[in-house]
Amino acid sequence: MTTRKAFSNERTPPPAGTYSVAIQAQGLVFLAGQTPRDRDNVRHGDKPFEVQARMALDNLEAAANAAGLSLKDAVKVGVFLKNPSDAKAFDAIYAEYVSDPPPARTLIQSNFAGFDIEVDAVLLARDA
Repeated sequence: MTTRKAFSNERTPPPAGTYSVAIQAQGLVFLAGQTPRDRDNVRHGDKPFEVQARMALDNLEAAANAAGLSLKDAVKVGVFLKNPSDAKAFDAIYAEYVSDPPPARTLIQSNFAGFDIEVDAVLLARDA
């Protein structure tokens, strides 16, 4: 029997739909995609890309923290960018959040309206 446990905390923006911010199953913690959104559910797509990237990664880190983990526990990260030319700027910021060796990563161009980035991740639970 598989046990699933959902996590959130006061630092994670509330879900904008029917989903968990973080959910653990079978020794893995799956983090929902995070965007440059604050706790009041306001997206900050008007900010420069670097600010949006940090907001999205800070939100993802908060989701990881809610599960007692960090992005340093990530084994897979998905990055969705409106503009692929932002990949180099993202990578410089992203390196501050993950461990060495870095997790596997996918970079996908997306057709966002109103913001430039979304990031999700899969983490290895420390007790796994």
